[in-house]
Amino acid sequence: MRELSAADLPALLAGSGLLSASSGFVVDGCLDWVAELLDRHGPVPLVDAADLPPDSPCAAIAVVGSVTALAELPPAGDEPERAVRALEARLGHALRAVLPLAAATVNALFPVAAAAMTGLPLVDCDGMGRVLPLIQQSTYALAGLPLTPLAAVGAAGDVVVVDAVGTRADPLLRAAVNTAGGWMLCALNPTTAGRLPGAAIPGAVSRLVDVGRVLRTVADHTAMLDDLARVLGAKPLGGGRVVELSHDTRPAGSGLPANPVSVAIVEHAGGGRLIRLEARNEFLLATVDGAVAAAVPDLLCLLDRRERRVLDPGSVAVGDHVDVLVVPAAPIWHTPEGLRLAGPGAFGFPVGHPRQGDGR
Repeated sequence: MRELSAADLPALLAGSGLLSASSGFVVDGCLDWVAELLDRHGPVPLVDAADLPPDSPCAAIAVVGSVTALAELPPAGDEPERAVRALEARLGHALRAVLPLAAATVNALFPVAAAAMTGLPLVDCDGMGRVLPLIQQSTYALAGLPLTPLAAVGAAGDVVVVDAVGTRADPLLRAAVNTAGGWMLCALNPTTAGRLPGAAIPGAVSRLVDVGRVLRTVADHTAMLDDLARVLGAKPLGGGRVVELSHDTRPAGSGLPANPVSVAIVEHAGGGRLIRLEARNEFLLATVDGAVAAAVPDLLCLLDRRERRVLDPGSVAVGDHVDVLVVPAAPIWHTPEGLRLAGPGAFGFPVGHPRQGDGR
C-alpha cells in the first residue's frame, strides 16, 4: 500500500494541469487547504482496487460546475465529508473507499480531501483520464456502473440527492448547481471495489504525481518531452508559432457547454506544416494541413516552450511558441461505444476518429 502526503500535492497539481490541458484552474487556497488536511489527518492510503475486498462499497468524488464559480464562492471546508455522508445516508451503508471521477483540475484534489476527512483509502484510478463535460462521459458509465444515486453539496450548506435514469442525471444536477452558486461537490457512481477492474483507468492518481515531477524537475525541454512520452505515452504532433486565433460565436451544435476556438500553428520544421486545433472549452480536434491527425477522447495538450506551462484555449496567444502533444486515451475509449460517448461526433465534429481510418 502506498500513501499520498502533503509533499506530493505540488506534483499532483502540476500533473493534473497537464491532464486537464488547462492553465487556469488553480483556486486560491485549495492546495494549502488539502495540504493542511493531510498534515492534520496524516497521509492518505493510495490503493489499487484489487487491494480491497470485492464487496467494499465505494464512490467517486467530483466537483461539478464552474471553476470560476469555485474561485468566487470558495468551499466552506466540510463539503467532502458532507458529500460522502449524504450518499451513505441514501445508500443505507457506509463507504469503504473513495475514488476520482476525473483525476484532473481541482478534481484531482477533492478526492484526496474526502479521503483525508473520512479516513477512507483513495483508489488509484479515475473514470475519464482527462476532462470531459458530462458526468456520464466516463469509463464507469461505459462499463455499466450506476451513475446514481448521487449526493451533491454546496458551499452554502445545500444538499441535493439525485436518483435518475440514464442521461437525465446531468441536467437535473446542473439545475441544482446553478441555484447553489455555480458549483457543487458530488459523491456519485456508487459501486463496489470488485466492479472497478475493467471499469476504471488504473494508476491515474500516481501517474499525475509522476507527470508533475517531470514538469517540475526536468529542466531540459527535449528531456522533458522524452520523460512525458515514457510516463504518459505522450507523442509530439508538432511544434511552432501560433499565428491565428479564431473565436466562433455560433453554437457548437453538440448541445454541450462550449466556447468554440480555433488555433493555427505554423510548424518550425518539417516544411512549415499548418497545425490547427479546434476547441470546445478544451482542445478536441487537431488537423495537419487539413487532415485530421488527432481527436478526443485522446488528450491534446498545448505546451508553452518558453514558460514550460500548459496553455488552454483561453490563455494561448498569437506569437506563442508551443508544442502540441497527444496523450492516448485508455483503450476502453477507443471501442465503438467509447467513441460514441466521447469521440469527435459527440462534440459536433462531423468526422471520424483517425484511428478509425476515416478522419478526413
